[in-house]
Amino acid sequence: MNEWEIEELVIEVAEHLDGFSPLVRPGHPAYLTGPAGARLVVHPIWNQRRRIRVLGVYPGGSRGTLPGLRRHEITVTAARGAKFVAKRIERRLLPDYRRDLLACRERLAKRAAENGTRAEIVETLVELLPEASLTENERETVVRWRLDGASGSFTVYGDTTSAIEIRAADRELTERIAYAVQHRST
Repeated sequence: MNEWEIEELVIEVAEHLDGFSPLVRPGHPAYLTGPAGARLVVHPIWNQRRRIRVLGVYPGGSRGTLPGLRRHEITVTAARGAKFVAKRIERRLLPDYRRDLLACRERLAKRAAENGTRAEIVETLVELLPEASLTENERETVVRWRLDGASGSFTVYGDTTSAIEIRAADRELTERIAYAVQHRST
């Protein structure tokens, strides 16, 4: 099947799938977009004439950041028509894909909330310790600081401070930092 045949098929299949609409753009794969952010990409199978592959897609980059997401894919004979393809998608692909897509979205929302809390804690620490340096990656932020003779570091994972190290600080500074971290993390 060539590109325009796939595009035509996707437009017709969308008419038979409740809540789905076609997304067809020249030079891009053809998609069926549906409720709750469902996206199905449709590709021809290059060595099997008149067969297509339908693949359930997770939100941008989720498979790389959320390990364990299952791949949802079926192959279908397109020669049997759009109604047949839609029935196969509905029966063989969508039930498990919808369940896993919902779980993926919940995990992404939880991660976003954790990252927001982590950003608040880091912001508080930087306000208290303006000379602090930050090292960030996707899962943690390390705040290193030096104030007069005192120094230390905080490693913040997700929504909690996991490791605190303070060296040679007076009691007042230690209590201010502890109070600020506790206040922001609750």
